[in-house]
Amino acid sequence: MSAQERDFLRSEVVTLQGLRDDLSQDRVLERIGLEQRLAEAKERLASLEEHLVAQLLPITFRGRPVEGMQSIDAGFASAALKAFVEATDTVAASLTDDLKGRGRLPSTGPRSLRIIDTVRGSFGFELELPPMELEPELPSLFGDESNDPYERAIETTFALIEDAAAADEDGMSDSIAEIHPRVAAKVRAFAEVLWANDAQLAAEWGSRHVALRQPADVQRVLEALKAEDMNERVERLRGRLLGILPETRRFECRLEGGKLITGKVDRSVLNINAFKGSLENKSACLEFRVVTLRSNERFLLTGGEASDAETEGHAERV
Repeated sequence: MSAQERDFLRSEVVTLQGLRDDLSQDRVLERIGLEQRLAEAKERLASLEEHLVAQLLPITFRGRPVEGMQSIDAGFASAALKAFVEATDTVAASLTDDLKGRGRLPSTGPRSLRIIDTVRGSFGFELELPPMELEPELPSLFGDESNDPYERAIETTFALIEDAAAADEDGMSDSIAEIHPRVAAKVRAFAEVLWANDAQLAAEWGSRHVALRQPADVQRVLEALKAEDMNERVERLRGRLLGILPETRRFECRLEGGKLITGKVDRSVLNINAFKGSLENKSACLEFRVVTLRSNERFLLTGGEASDAETEGHAERV
C-alpha cells in the first residue's frame, strides 16, 4: 500500500460523506446509492490501513538535461537517480553498521528506494520507500522519532544537502557525526552529477523539502563537503560523566582539567539506561568518536570504564 492510495481513499470517504449529508431526505434512492459507495470505500480503506504504508519521495530536476515538462536526458536521469539512491543506501547502512575509516562501505541489502511514476512540474520521478516490518523489541537506535534507519537516512541526506547549500557548519557537523565522513562523500558524489550536467533539483520527504535551485547552490554543496575538510578519530579521556538524557541520548562530561564537553551517546550503545547507570557521576576513562568538519568538533560517547579513584590529577590523554 502506498501513501497515495491511502490518501485517495480517505479523500473519497470524506467526499461521499459530504454528498450524502447534503441530500434531502426525500431523495431515497440516491441516498442508498451513496451509502453503498461509502460503505465500500470505508471497507477498502480499513483493509489497506491494516498494512504498513510505503512512503513517497518525489524528486524533480531542472536545468540543461530537462526539456520543460516534456522530457529528461536519459543518461543524466540514470546517473542522478543512481547517485541519489546510492547516497541514501549508504547513509542508511552506516546508521546500523560500525563503520571504520577504511574498508568497503556497507550495503543496505534488498530494501531501497524504487521508482513508481514520473513527476511533472519540471521533470522527475516519484520514488517509494517500501515499508519496514519493525520488531517491537528493537532497541532505539536514535533516541527520537522513527527507528527505521532508512527513514532516518533520507532525513539526514536531505539535511546534509540543505545545510551544505546554506553553508551551515553546525548543521553539517551534526549530520556528518551521525553518519561518517566517508559516507558524506556519497552525498557529494550526487552533487557532482548535478554540477557536471548543469542541473538542479527539488525533492520532498513527508514535511521535509530540499532544493538546489541555482548552480551556485550545487557549487556550495561541493565546496562544503570536501573530503579533506572532514576527519574522524578516537579519543580516550579521563573525566566525570555528569549526566545522560536517555530519550535524546545527549550527555555532559567534565574532563579532569575542568573542560566541559557535550555530545551524544553513540548509537553503538544499545542499552542506554545500563550505560548511564554504570558511568554517570563516576570518575572514568571515557572513549569518544570525535568527528571534525574544519574547525567544528562533535563528540560521540562510545564507552568507558569507571575508576576506583573519585579524584585524579590534571586532565590527561590515556
